[in-house]
Amino acid sequence: MVINYEEVFFMELKDAIKNRRSIKQYVDTIVEDSAVERAIELATFAPNHGMREPWRIVWVKKERLENYAQTFADVAFKNNAEKKIQHVDKTKILAGILLIVGPRDRRQKENLEDVLAIGGFMQTLSLALYEEKIGSCIKTQPPLLHPELSKHLGCEADEMIYGAVYLTAQTEAEYKTRKNTNLISTY
Repeated sequence: MVINYEEVFFMELKDAIKNRRSIKQYVDTIVEDSAVERAIELATFAPNHGMREPWRIVWVKKERLENYAQTFADVAFKNNAEKKIQHVDKTKILAGILLIVGPRDRRQKENLEDVLAIGGFMQTLSLALYEEKIGSCIKTQPPLLHPELSKHLGCEADEMIYGAVYLTAQTEAEYKTRKNTNLISTY
């Protein structure tokens, strides 16, 4: 029997694209560092204009989640102690968080290319995590843009946090029918 590896790879990629879901029901779990590292390494191959690769990752591991969640909650819920506690309790059960940091370029074209490259990296990272049997959910919460949080995480003046990738157990998530129809128009 001859195995067509290109066909097998294409089917696996197609399956990952169609079946990966954002996991929003978090389970108290851990993940292997090596699996996360493999997913990050694979995601760096995401296509991006001119091989810009304008991202870096701040990895909040399990043992630092409660500290990070408290800092985030202090920024997000300044005057609401109850929401702070709820946020910390919900966040500390994650397996980790990958914060995606990149440049904030004042030049319009370069900034757009960076945003597109980082978005492509984050989506590819989600697929790579799925391949590693790690559940994930991309978050773009407004507090990630707050200067106080950026400073706490060691971001430079010309950097910003583009988003967070929450890591959790790979569990089943509801399939939602795609909304995009009639995507193509002709000119």
